Amino acid sequence: MKRALISVHEKEKIDRIAAALHKAGWEIISTGGTAAYLKGKGIPVSEVSGITQFPEILDGRVKTLHPLIFGPVLAKKTPEHLKQLDDLGMGKIDLVIINFYPFEAALENTANDLDAMLANIDIGGPSLVRAAAKNFKDTIILVDEKDYPPIIGAIESNGDVPLELKKKLAQKAFAGTAFYDSLIASYLASGMEGHPDFMTIGGRRVRSLRYGENPHQSAFLAVGDRRSPFAAIDQLHGKELSYNNILDMAMMYELLNDFQGKKHFVAVVKHQNPCGAALASDQQAAFRAAFAGDPRSAYGGIVGFNNRIEGEVAAAMAELFFEVVLAPDFSAEALKLLRKKKNLRLVRMPAGFVEGADFKTIPGGFVHQSRDIRPFVVEAFELKAGKPLGRKEKADIDFGWKIIKYVKSNGIILVKNLQLIGVGAGQASRIDSVELAIGKSQVPVSGAVLLSDAFFPFPDSIELAARHKIAVVVETGGSIRDTDVILTAQKLNISLVFTGIRHFRH
Repeated sequence: MKRALISVHEKEKIDRIAAALHKAGWEIISTGGTAAYLKGKGIPVSEVSGITQFPEILDGRVKTLHPLIFGPVLAKKTPEHLKQLDDLGMGKIDLVIINFYPFEAALENTANDLDAMLANIDIGGPSLVRAAAKNFKDTIILVDEKDYPPIIGAIESNGDVPLELKKKLAQKAFAGTAFYDSLIASYLASGMEGHPDFMTIGGRRVRSLRYGENPHQSAFLAVGDRRSPFAAIDQLHGKELSYNNILDMAMMYELLNDFQGKKHFVAVVKHQNPCGAALASDQQAAFRAAFAGDPRSAYGGIVGFNNRIEGEVAAAMAELFFEVVLAPDFSAEALKLLRKKKNLRLVRMPAGFVEGADFKTIPGGFVHQSRDIRPFVVEAFELKAGKPLGRKEKADIDFGWKIIKYVKSNGIILVKNLQLIGVGAGQASRIDSVELAIGKSQVPVSGAVLLSDAFFPFPDSIELAARHKIAVVVETGGSIRDTDVILTAQKLNISLVFTGIRHFRH
């Protein structure tokens, strides 16, 4: 007689496969809650404690950790192993179905309660999964209900499960335990001083993507934190998302978060750089100003809103080409209008989720850092030259300093009347970025605020700003030539502000 061990926290659909096993003559072994659930469905179950002749102990912490369970799971179907099982009065366990205590879900509700979190760390489940996965040639392992149907089919037809499928299930099992452990390790590392010696970054695939950076590259989206809006993207319309769409959306989402709760903010992003942005009391005005910042670059970009999109703005977008429209919500009229564009991706994504860490891959590894989310107050910035700042200038600095950290280094932006009017990004020389930002502007830059993501190594950028009658220059300070830069600003009557905060984005 074949035997299956079933011990699951999430019991949805488990009765279907258990019923198929029972009908096919399998013995079902189970523990506590799962056994009670299956018995309630009229499916006979042998209790683990009845097989081991050892009761559950330590408030259920030790149930399946026993040689009479692990031996039959790890045994190969060789004459030698089967004889050892027979001599010890054991029967082979051919199938293991497991899912774990809900540590991931507990992170949302009880993360501040250490004892509650520790109680949600599964020990026996992952141990059994690893044992079965190690022995996948002779023990089938199931950790995902999506994989039940082919096994049910094999059971009902009395057929064999192909080795390649067993191997695939084992891979998912080991990856699943690794992901589960990564959540626990990450939780325990939060608040620790220094950096851990070992680090894992886990993720669950939530969708396949249209393609990668280029059409010949395959891609998928994985999310490690179920609280992330990317865990369940609410796409209301349009063709399948691509890898590049996701990267642009991620940058846009962070940018919109920085303007959460503000009056109407609209931004246009292209290739992970803001190319237009505006803040206004009216959504239509904010959109038109954001688009006007750089209409040429906006073509084929993505546009984001910090408030629900209304019909009037949707009508204004009708003749424009965007890849994605991102917003916390869409009015019924806006959806009706925007859905007329067959391929336009409409994505609803409420703001509020903030990730504390950031990492980038390198060949064979990754670099990891805390995210650039340091708060700032414009009044704390230091005026180094020129006349005191007025209310309007402070507002433009506050607006621009939120945006500059999303511009690829060397990053320069120009802001005027809460509108992004020029962007210089990704240049190897800072003055090249200044020239680019000024040259891209569609409106006169006189009286504008120029913001730099880092210090100016030479006063040449200040001289260039002065020639174009830029009123205020904002930079971090910290150059060995700060004195030269300050003296140049004083001489040219430019208000120079040092932030003391750098915003590199590579």
